[in-house]
Amino acid sequence: MERGMRKPTVEDYGRRLMRVVNTIWQDPTASYSIEQLAGIAHFSPFHFHRIYREMMGETVNATQLRMRLLYASRQLAQANDIPLIRIAQRAGYQSSAAFVRSFAAAHGMPPGAYRRQRLSHIHSQINQELGMYNVEFRKLDTPIHLAASRHHGSYLKIGEAFARLQLSKTALPVDPQQVRWFAQYHDDPQSVAEAELRSDACVEIKAGGDLPDELARTQIPAGRYGVIEHRGPYSELQQAYHWLFGVWLPQSGEQPANVPVIEQYLNLPHNTPPKDLRTEIWVALTA
Repeated sequence: MERGMRKPTVEDYGRRLMRVVNTIWQDPTASYSIEQLAGIAHFSPFHFHRIYREMMGETVNATQLRMRLLYASRQLAQANDIPLIRIAQRAGYQSSAAFVRSFAAAHGMPPGAYRRQRLSHIHSQINQELGMYNVEFRKLDTPIHLAASRHHGSYLKIGEAFARLQLSKTALPVDPQQVRWFAQYHDDPQSVAEAELRSDACVEIKAGGDLPDELARTQIPAGRYGVIEHRGPYSELQQAYHWLFGVWLPQSGEQPANVPVIEQYLNLPHNTPPKDLRTEIWVALTA
């Protein structure tokens, strides 16, 4: 009976923890007690933290902190007229000092310096040259098979879909020696309403094997790809997209193929500071 109950128990735990993840993503600035979060997942408050940490790979506090700093870094990069104290409050901090300490620990510089650096970079984009990123041409002879968790809405909230994948990973036909994480982005966030954006959080799987009902099977097609690597917070990825599609592609002589934009995550945010995150962006090219 114990072996027969194991898979349903893992799936049940996963569904219950997803209620907590969804709650945090809906409002990462809110404060929750252990009793509240444990109640959402219907776990004992005595054991909830241990279960969450072991299944999600980080503590609840770490998840919430990442979400708060993600939103804060996006506001700092996009607007110069919002006072730091207001951004700190929107991110759920009671004091600007606490916000500055947390932000500097994650990004390697205080928020004021980060804002100046990002705005300076934006202003210099009109003078970007082709050498800003190194484009690597790759050829896939066979497709990469993926299990996908569909996400609708802001691309910055695709972490909810990745959380579902993380909780289902033990039930997936993955290669435990080489787990690779991807995302497919189907729409341009500059031209499609945020609520209508479609994306897929993905993990590489073996060609065969069953998937849980809530996941779909998809693939990265065989073919040619132009690939660049961006280093830094996910909130800064837009600059890489601007360069790839606005600077390099029009001058490259290449034509994009009818395949969604792909991101591959070479490291993960639960154990990597935002400034050290490595993200590849793949654009499919015609033969």
